[in-house]
Parts: sequence; C-alpha cells; structure tokens
Amino acid sequence: MLIFKKLSWKNFLSTGNVPIEVYLDKYNTTLISGDNGAGKSTILDALTFSLFGNSFRGISLSGRRKISNIVNTINEKDCVVEVEFSTNNHDYKVIRGLKPKIFEIYKDNRLIPQDANVLDYQKILEEQILKMSYKAFCQVVILGSSNYIPFMKLSAKDRRKIVEDLLDINVFSIMNTFLKSKVSENKSSLQTIINNIDLVQSKIDGHTRLIEKMEKKSKESIKNYEEELDRTNKQIEELTKEIGGYQEELEDLFESVKEENAVSEKLLRAESLEKKMMSNMKKVEREIDFYENNSTCPTCDQDITDSFKQEKVGVKKDKITELKSAVDKINDAISDTSKLLFDINNTLEKIKKVEKKISDSNSVVSACNKYSSKINNDVVEINKDKEDLNKEKETLKNLDEEHTGFDKQRQTLVEERTDLGVISSLLKDTGIKSKIIGYYLPIMNKLINHYLVSMDFFCQFTLDEGFDETIKSRYRDDFTYFNFSEGERLRIDLSLLLAWREIARLKNSVNCNLLLLDEVFDSSLDTVGTEEFIKILNSLGNKANVFVITHKADQLIDKFQNNLHFIKKGNFSEITFNMHKPNE
Repeated sequence: MLIFKKLSWKNFLSTGNVPIEVYLDKYNTTLISGDNGAGKSTILDALTFSLFGNSFRGISLSGRRKISNIVNTINEKDCVVEVEFSTNNHDYKVIRGLKPKIFEIYKDNRLIPQDANVLDYQKILEEQILKMSYKAFCQVVILGSSNYIPFMKLSAKDRRKIVEDLLDINVFSIMNTFLKSKVSENKSSLQTIINNIDLVQSKIDGHTRLIEKMEKKSKESIKNYEEELDRTNKQIEELTKEIGGYQEELEDLFESVKEENAVSEKLLRAESLEKKMMSNMKKVEREIDFYENNSTCPTCDQDITDSFKQEKVGVKKDKITELKSAVDKINDAISDTSKLLFDINNTLEKIKKVEKKISDSNSVVSACNKYSSKINNDVVEINKDKEDLNKEKETLKNLDEEHTGFDKQRQTLVEERTDLGVISSLLKDTGIKSKIIGYYLPIMNKLINHYLVSMDFFCQFTLDEGFDETIKSRYRDDFTYFNFSEGERLRIDLSLLLAWREIARLKNSVNCNLLLLDEVFDSSLDTVGTEEFIKILNSLGNKANVFVITHKADQLIDKFQNNLHFIKKGNFSEITFNMHKPNE
C-alpha cells in the first residue's frame, strides 16, 4: 500500500520562503478551509508537482501554461516541494524544485542514482515506485472542481488506461509495447536473414555455374590434350623410325663413297699420266717429223741417211703406237674412274638429300617435342586449375553451410514470429486483459451501484468491456451520463472514485491512503447527498486519510477530525490554525 505521510512546500505559488507542512497520515478526515485565493487548493498542485512535475490545475499566466509560473512571483527562486511516503516496506522522499531546478528521489534516506535523464528518472518514480500514472493518480486520489476530468468524460482510450492501472494489468500494455518492438525486430531480422539467404543463394548459383564451367573446360581440355599428345607421340615415333631408316641408308651410302678420295686420286694420276704420254707422243711425232723432213743433223751438221731415217722413224712410230695404246688404256681407266667418281658424286648428292631428310625429320621431332612439352605444361596448368576448382568447391561447401545456417535462423525467426503472433493476440485488448476486465467488471459495477445507493441515487449503472455506460432508472428507462443534472453526475463521479479506490485496495495495485476532494461539497451536491457522502467518508475508517477543500467550513467543520485554515498574510499564504496539529 502507498502511504503518504508528509507534504511541504515553499516559494510555491502564493507560499513564501517559510515552508508550509501538512501531515497526510495522522487523521482520517481533514477539512481545508480559507477564503478565495488564500492558497487552500495549493496542496493539490504541490502534491502533483512533487510526484509528476505537473500542476493539477494547469497554472498559467498571460493565458499560457508554463510550469515555471508556479514559482512565487515575489521571491522568484528557491521553489521546493517535498513529499514523504512509504510503500513495499521502504520509505521514500521526493524533492522537486525550480530556480534552481531540483529532482531527487531518496529511498530509505539514500539518493537513488540519477544516471538517467529526467524522463527516465520520472519513469522510475511512476513505474517502479508509485506504480501509477498521473491520470490514474487523479482518478483515485484527487477529485477536483477545477481541472479534474471525471472518468465519464475521459476518452475510451484513457478510461481503459485508468482501469488497467487500477487492475495492475497495464503490464500487459507495457508487454505489448515491448512485443511490438520484438515483432518489429523479428520482422527486420527475418528480412535481413531472407536477404542474406538470397545473397548466399546467388553466390551459390554463381559458384555452381563457375564450377560446372571449370569442370567442363578441364575435362574437355584434358581430353583434347591427351588426344593431341597421343597424335604427337605417334608422329614422333613415326619420324624416329623414319630417321632410323635414313640412318641405315646413309650408312650404306657412306660405305659406297668411302673410296671417293682414292678414286679422285686415281683419276688425277691417270689424267696426269695421260697428259704425260700425250706430251711424249707429241715429242715422238716431232722427232718423226724431223727425220722425215730433215737430211742434216742440226747439231753436228752431218747428213742423215735414209736408212737411218727409216730406222728412226720406224722406232718412233712403234713408240707412238705403244704410247697410243697406253693412252687408250689410260683413257679407258679415266673413263671408268670418272664414271665411278660420277656415281660417287651422285651418291653424295643422295647423302645430302638423306641428311636433309634426317635434318627435317629431326626438326619436326624437335617441334613435336616442344609441342608435347607445351601440352604437358598446359596439363600442369589445368591441374593447377583443378586446385582452383577444389578451392571453388570448398567455397561452395562453405556457402552451402552458411545457407543452411541462415535457413535455420529463418526457421527459428518464423517460429518466433508465430509465437509472437500468439502472444500478440493474448496481449491485445481482446485477449488476457479482456478476460481480467470481464472478471472485475461485475465487481466494479456492484461497487459503483453500492455507492450510488449510499448517496440516495437509485439507478442501475453498468459499464461494459468498452467502458461505455448504460444507466437505467428505476422505471428501466435508458440514460447516459450527460442526461443527468450536475448533482447527479457528481454522485456518479464520487461513486466511481470510491469504487476505483476499493478496486485498487482489493488488487493492491494503486492502493493509497490519501484522498483529496476539492470543493466537492461546494458544487452540486445537495444536503442529503452531502450527508450521505460524509457517512461514506467516515466509513472508510483507517483505509484512507481524506482531505476536503471547501468554502463551507462553518457547516462541515464539526464533521471532521482535523482542520487546516489558510489565510493570506501580506502577499503570502499561511496556515493560521490547525485544530489537531500532531505532536512533532
């Protein structure tokens, strides 16, 4: 239970530098009285400002709402409000001020760290400590005549928010907000995973095509190279065999021309001998011509006889015959030798041709060997490409594993999305909250009607799950909230306020000791309604500490345990008497 103990303020609105202190938990009922402008309603603004940083009455100057206008306009500084309360077995104090700006929360006399910004610090106060919002606070703790908006005048959304706070089911709304974030995160993550899957699949398709192309190229290339290498090796083999035949032929040819030098020398000798013999023949013919044409010896001048001439000429002619015979033999030998040499030369020409063939074949063999070497090098490169192919296959394997991992993540996220969808349906207004509200609605309606009857307002008031009202008179006529008079509507507002407090007490959600009523008795509540409402307030006993702000102090003061009377002294508000001020 939230128990407010003490509220103090200074330099707040019309209050000066001397603090005003009000004890909030000492008396069951306290009447707050004073003239208009004396500052009696300041307690409402001080309390809401200390807890929520808001002015309950929306204080403004020059037609503009501005929170800084709550600072006392004379002192213009050191505006400070302090509230002390306890909840969950801990004591708290909240200090909030302006000029300078102050916002401090103490738990068991120790300052709660202010690492967060002001909004987050306020969130800690509302959600973790008070466990109620400003609107819920105003529906359960305060009923004012100025800026108070009755429950029945709130929008359907705000009505639901109030009831959710009272039933302590706003946690489902918080969970739903968190769920929306999770759904958005899930959607974003799922889209990211799908994009990753598409990207990886695109890479897989690209690598698969590349591998197929590389494998096809490798198979075709190796097959072509093997066929080409086989043809080349066969050609080398044929050429080698051919060269072997040429070598054998060459050996035979060389064997046939090995006498070339001897034949040449023999021819030279025969030709030389022929020349010599021809020279001798000419010499002998000159000698024959001498003996035939001369009768005297030119050397000794002796006469040459005919018999001598005939003898000499006969000898010489025999010599010529002998020489001619020798020359003929030599010519035959020369002819035979020349023919032999011609054959040798022809053979040498054949040798040259064979050698050229061998050289040509060797060149082709060399070219074939180079080509074969090139093919082998290309095969080595293809084998290197196979290494690249293996790398590509390894990359493809990794991509497949990555794709599998992403697909598992996608499946997990899809399952999570399904779960989030189920949770979302449960957290919607038509889900768990609807069940809980449906359970408490009869209790709410029963309490509301109980308090209406207690104030002599006899009708059947019913709120549905959309928090729209159905009001039936005793004659079963249907009405709405706005069909009733101001006094009747006030009875409905008071009944709702008390019903909400009782529901909060039962749920221990916004269960609070404090109830502030601003000029409730000064408005449309008639005498009977006033008497009945005071009875209800007194019946609350120790469940509540009720503060009633009124102009009718003279009519009501004897019905309250305590009285705080505000006056304006000079320019500042003060409490002039406190009939039952607690011992300090």
